[in-house]
Amino acid sequence: MSKNNKNIHAATDPEKCREMEQKYGWKLVEVRQTKDKILKVDCVSPGEQTTFEDNRYGN
Repeated sequence: MSKNNKNIHAATDPEKCREMEQKYGWKLVEVRQTKDKILKVDCVSPGEQTTFEDNRYGN
């Protein structure tokens, strides 16, 4: 998997990575530890990077 072919999202723990995998149909290939005290892991899946848009405020 090349650097440009990774979809990475931060999470509070590995279980949240598995929840995202199920919810969005991603194939989780790696869970990486971070140095962040809140978002402790990065969830890595193959594919183009995705974003979560926040439409609550009409943006």
